[in-house]
Amino acid sequence: MDPDAPHPGSAMPDPAGAGGAEPPGRRLAPRHASSPARPRSTSWTLSLVLVAVLAFAGSLAGFGVLRLQGNVRTVGDLGALIARDDEGGSTATPDTDAWEGRPLNFLVIGSDDRGGANGEIGGVVGGMRSDTALLVHVAADRSRVEVVSIPRDSEVRIPACHLDRDPAGRMSEPTKDKFNAAFSLGGASGDPGLAGLCTAATVAENTGIDVGADFAIVDFAGFEGMVDAIGGVRLCVPEAIRDTHRNTDLDLDAGWHDLTGGQALDYVRARYVTGSDNSDTQRIPRQQKFIGAVVRKVTSSDVLTSPRSIAGFLEQGTRALTLSGDLASMRSLAGLGWRMRGLDPEQVTFVTVPTGPKPGSAGRVLWTDDADLLWQRIAADEPVAPEPTPGSTSTPAPDATGDQATPGGVPPPAGTDVPQPAVTPRTAEDPDDVLCG
Repeated sequence: MDPDAPHPGSAMPDPAGAGGAEPPGRRLAPRHASSPARPRSTSWTLSLVLVAVLAFAGSLAGFGVLRLQGNVRTVGDLGALIARDDEGGSTATPDTDAWEGRPLNFLVIGSDDRGGANGEIGGVVGGMRSDTALLVHVAADRSRVEVVSIPRDSEVRIPACHLDRDPAGRMSEPTKDKFNAAFSLGGASGDPGLAGLCTAATVAENTGIDVGADFAIVDFAGFEGMVDAIGGVRLCVPEAIRDTHRNTDLDLDAGWHDLTGGQALDYVRARYVTGSDNSDTQRIPRQQKFIGAVVRKVTSSDVLTSPRSIAGFLEQGTRALTLSGDLASMRSLAGLGWRMRGLDPEQVTFVTVPTGPKPGSAGRVLWTDDADLLWQRIAADEPVAPEPTPGSTSTPAPDATGDQATPGGVPPPAGTDVPQPAVTPRTAEDPDDVLCG
């Protein structure tokens, strides 16, 4: 379904597609061989919850882990359906890190669930779909967080996915399709756990980054409440922007704006806006910019000294979550947040998988060689866009025949000097702010 279709009852197109990249990667394998609707918020919503965990670490422990645990939904045990190199995770208390000493990678998936409150916002539509997904990498020393946006229209290889909870049960056929088709494929039975697991398997297949069963699914019902709970978000808009198709009420003049929940939802969601190419990928920098503004707001004294703001944000955020694997324990997340309580917002970096257009296929994109380098740096637990030392120059990306890149994002051997990909990072400190004075 076109995410900006003006009527919720419009017919959904077949998500299947043909063609695309199929780099060999370490896969997350199964154990056996064979009226106008309101716009919806997706993957950025989970980023706000991630911010809550990291920025409110001490408060999270004090607010009541058990109370927050009761807010989240879980997908149950998926361990019997995956094969991975390590079991990972452990029991944790609110002030200990269950993943101590090792990097943490997990996937966040924006769900376009149109049931219940979500249907009231976006219009009731059947089926399970996802939008842009994020791979979150937390460095082993907890000094930085990197959030990689995976464009939903990326053409990738989707491996065989479980279609039921029986380890020896039905499997889908491997295929090539848009990235977001993996969620629909795995969730054909309506099981969000299988939908998330198929998406996680697709990430492993194409990147070499094994997230196991650690993923979070977010719906959009709590987005407005989270923003309103912290008193709105202040944002610099360098140039006037409005929704040219009027699918949203977005219409902002250049300058500073204090966005409420509804306005923020319009800002991050609108696709057909002034001066854009109307593609899905053009929204990603805007979404990242907004998340950065949220990072600054929730780490400000205005919020950190307000128990009411903290409580409201955490309540709204956790109610929007469906968690799996080790992430399903709020106690574990609280311990991780406590370990990262001194994280500087400048060390939260957002990047987008480097892509190029697929010839002859409007709207679809293919990952470039720099995507391989991006995944290699994450696998090596190195900054995805390190600052060059004085007098040095960045290493150019090798071409497809070079010997520095490893196909499919397979992690390089230990100690390998991984070249820097040509990516444009965005941190929580927004350079656009200077344009608004």
